Amino acid sequence: MKNSFKFLAVGLFAAACSSSPGSNGTGTAGNGSQGQGGMNAGSAGSSGSAGSAGSSGGTSSAGTGGTSSAGTGGDAAGIGGSGTAGSVSTGSGGSSGSSGTTGQAGTGGATGGRGGVSGSAGSAGNAGRGGSGTGGAAGSGAAGRGGAGGAGATGGGGSTGAGGAVASPVTPTKNGNRYRFAWGDVVLEIDAAAGGRVATLSLGGTDLIVPVPAANDPTTYGSVFWTSPRSAWTPQTWPPPVMIDSAMYSGGINGTHVVLDGPTDTSIGVSMSKDYSADAATGWIKIVYTIHATKAQKAAPWEVSRVPRGGLVFFPLGSSVTAGPLTITQQSGTPKTVWFDDAPKTATSPNGDKLYADGSGSWEAYVLNGNMFLKRFADVPANAQPTGEGEIDVYPGAGFLEFEEQGPYAMIAASGSVTYSVEWKAVKVPSSISVAVSSTPLLDFAKQQVAP
Repeated sequence: MKNSFKFLAVGLFAAACSSSPGSNGTGTAGNGSQGQGGMNAGSAGSSGSAGSAGSSGGTSSAGTGGTSSAGTGGDAAGIGGSGTAGSVSTGSGGSSGSSGTTGQAGTGGATGGRGGVSGSAGSAGNAGRGGSGTGGAAGSGAAGRGGAGGAGATGGGGSTGAGGAVASPVTPTKNGNRYRFAWGDVVLEIDAAAGGRVATLSLGGTDLIVPVPAANDPTTYGSVFWTSPRSAWTPQTWPPPVMIDSAMYSGGINGTHVVLDGPTDTSIGVSMSKDYSADAATGWIKIVYTIHATKAQKAAPWEVSRVPRGGLVFFPLGSSVTAGPLTITQQSGTPKTVWFDDAPKTATSPNGDKLYADGSGSWEAYVLNGNMFLKRFADVPANAQPTGEGEIDVYPGAGFLEFEEQGPYAMIAASGSVTYSVEWKAVKVPSSISVAVSSTPLLDFAKQQVAP
């Protein structure tokens, strides 16, 4: 719909009076009234005519300022009409005529109104300033300024990925049973023939996840997904159930995702689906796990990533931490930060004990040889974690650390399902940052990486 607005700018009348030959008259500034920019550009108002100079000793009357009206609205911004100030000459013995009034600049419409045309200066009286509608100070010969129209609104930008970068999904490739995402110096590989696990995560050619099994336990490599707690597994609690841990998974590439489905473990009554994707612009890898239950049960989602030993684990602490076989440091702050330095590689756990904790910042980090492996996930309240387990877990194995996190421990209905999402990032730590327990620069760097 188009609206039409009209504003009338009325020029002031001034009489020029002669008293003694050769005196200069004083121009009265014109007052412009408010012009409203419409949707279509309005035409500018006509300028006022200047008063003619009085003859020597005579009397001259000032010309009447022209009337300017704002344009009617259309799609473009209204152009503010402006009157041109009357030029004033000094009569010999007569006073100068007053300047004509200027119309005010139109206000911005959809694309912003343009400024009104400036009034021209009188030789004795000051021209009125366009846009404001008020006269200038008498006696100044400066030209009036064009009034500025309102600027149109700027269109909003498109949505972007985390950190302001435009999303740039990585397209995976397939080689046998392995699926690969590669960008920059990051490589992620998923092995469909080994439970759809992550078999490789490397940065600049350096492995951040153990890529091959330990000699004494062929299951302990890569990153896997289970149900927690382990005490609910039947008929045995170790090794992990083959169908969810190491069986062949079906599926493949779906656009920029790798989607894999595992067979059902009938003893526990679950099967798993895994959806992998990566974004080159943000560096984040996203994994969406789904637990499909064939019978009602209470369970928590559980991701277990085996990382090489000798690095530094740290995370923000929530309500509690149980260190288990690890020697930890709790750095003061709000929240506190838990640090575990595995540089000596001396921590062991023959009976399966581990560190478990309630986190508070929804992330954890592992740094080894200047490379940082970050995980970001939804926060889980302490009261939604299984007994003896935590939102964050660390287990010292033979040649590997288990770098873990768990989702909420809750009922899953028969034929029901639950999803759990985790994001990973592999990033080089700047050489200027100290990689050490309680390193504030290292902690700050990690926080910057995981910030939305």
